[in-house]
Amino acid sequence: MNSEICYHFNNQLKITNMKKNQNLDKIKTVEDAFQATGRPQVDFSNVPEDLKEFFESTYNAVVVTEALNDSKKPDWDNWSERKWRPWFNMSASAFGLGDAGYVRTCSTAGSGSRLQNIDEETAEYSATQFVDVWKGVQLG
Repeated sequence: MNSEICYHFNNQLKITNMKKNQNLDKIKTVEDAFQATGRPQVDFSNVPEDLKEFFESTYNAVVVTEALNDSKKPDWDNWSERKWRPWFNMSASAFGLGDAGYVRTCSTAGSGSRLQNIDEETAEYSATQFVDVWKGVQLG
């Protein structure tokens, strides 16, 4: 499915054809992500109980991200390439997608290189489709 995106840059109208990430239609569950990547399911029973959910969720997030990105990895030597990651709003009563963003020159903590998406649409899909995985990463 193609869509046209129009935007203004220095008062000039540009039209860009954007192809939808086909993996968004294929990867609906964590199990789909494991199947798509060929990664093994890992037994986290030897991890201390208070850390188990965090490590399992982080591993699942890495596998989901890899599957959604179709194994494409960010080029960390290319500063002009945008790297997307879901950004969440958290409170005592709620956890949900706040935004999907990218940063070119700012360094922030908590944004692992294996958790970067190839585009904003993929980051937003990951955050909404796999909210329990991301919640485990952030709060596990």
